[in-house]
Amino acid sequence: MSEPGPVSVTGLSVLTALGRGPEAQLVGTAAFTEVQRFDTSNRRVHHAATAADVGTLEEELDLAIATACSQAGVDRSTTPLLLALHTAPSCDFGQQRIYTSACVSASTAVADAATLIRSGRADRIVVAAAYLVESDQYALFDAGRALSDDQTVRPFSLNRRGLLLGDGVAAVVLEAGEGLAQIAGWGRAGDAYHPCQPSPDGRGLAAAIQAALSKANLSPDEIGYINANATGTTFSDAAEAAAIRQVFTQAGPAVSSTKGVHGHALEASGLVELVVTVQALREGKLPVNAGFLEPDPECALDLILDAPRPAHSPYGMTLNSAFGGANTALVVCAG
Repeated sequence: MSEPGPVSVTGLSVLTALGRGPEAQLVGTAAFTEVQRFDTSNRRVHHAATAADVGTLEEELDLAIATACSQAGVDRSTTPLLLALHTAPSCDFGQQRIYTSACVSASTAVADAATLIRSGRADRIVVAAAYLVESDQYALFDAGRALSDDQTVRPFSLNRRGLLLGDGVAAVVLEAGEGLAQIAGWGRAGDAYHPCQPSPDGRGLAAAIQAALSKANLSPDEIGYINANATGTTFSDAAEAAAIRQVFTQAGPAVSSTKGVHGHALEASGLVELVVTVQALREGKLPVNAGFLEPDPECALDLILDAPRPAHSPYGMTLNSAFGGANTALVVCAG
């Protein structure tokens, strides 16, 4: 039996408040502004990362899919589609499946697509995801006091105040063979610790990381960068740091959370951050961990601070976690 071939990204598209296209995502300046899309006057927090001149969620999703398929040179009408969304779209995109598993929705879809391709059950698959900041989810996170009240997201920083939501629409074409980058490994695990909080020892995320490394046939030392899930919330960031320290050596890979500039795109976050990680590795420019104030002893990691850092390895990893203890890890190799 022949060895499974690579699963590659051959087309990609992304929109955040930082702009359209992968190149716009590495500017390093946070995009949080006062929300104008809906009324926040009765809310505790008034800021998010909302993109200018956007269409409806369905319009932006359609454009993202078309752009990624055009870059890959594939016919979208004959390519299976997996979607990650909060609710079913108002129009039919011809999707085979919709993922609604909170903040690991998109990364779970990528893992499923990669499994189908590597096993020979599909030649190519489009994975797309979308979230545009809207009033209902905003109100929910605000009422739960999860949103940062100092207009800044501070991943892994002492005195971090919480997350801020952000627009995110992305699509990738995954195919067997060579491409812009490879999805080298993927892992999923749960910790079943609490409905909203991760296990403090990070055991669920650590298991997902180890599974992804095993599938990629890599040692921890070969990973040069981690785009962390870190949302800027106290318990989640500390648990993620614990998970990373469990798997990697004391020095470990360089780490940043790009949510500090584009915000948290909920169901779409895993795909947005995958595209950002692919672009960072292709450019050899690892993004900063924005909003950082001072070290937190509970989050002792090799954080990228002050300026982007050159990439010294083609391998990176993107991590995502969700309510209910779900965790995912994707290993990316620059093409």
